[in-house]
Amino acid sequence: MGSEQSEIEHMRKLLEHAVENLATGTERIQQRLADAYRFSLIGDESNISEALPPAVYALQLDLREAMTTVHDEERGWASASAAILTDDQCIIFARRIVDAARLMRSQTETTVPPAGRSWERIRERRHG
Repeated sequence: MGSEQSEIEHMRKLLEHAVENLATGTERIQQRLADAYRFSLIGDESNISEALPPAVYALQLDLREAMTTVHDEERGWASASAAILTDDQCIIFARRIVDAARLMRSQTETTVPPAGRSWERIRERRHG
C-alpha cells in the first residue's frame, strides 16, 4: 500500500473514531465535539496533510483553529474552546466530521462480493 493510501486509511480511522465519540457521548454537543477532536487526534500536527482531500484538510484546519482559541488549566484547550461555541456551530462541525468520514471511507473501500455470491460460486464449482 502506498504512502498516500496509508495516509488516507489512517485518516479514515481517525475520523471514524471521532464519529464514534460524537455519537456515543452523553455530554452536551460542545463536550462531545471536544472529545471527538481530542481523542481522535484529527487535529494533531502529524495528521494534518495537504495530501488528503481538500474537504478533510480544511476540516482539520478549521477544527484546530476552533479547538485552540481558549485555554483553561482544568479543562485544557479543546473543552474550553468548545464551550464557547454555539450548538449550531458544533452541529456544523459534527456534520462536517461525518461527511469527511464518509468521504474517506469511500476512498478506502475495496470491492467485496455481495453476501451469498461467493457461496453460490463455490457450489457451482462443486456441482458443475
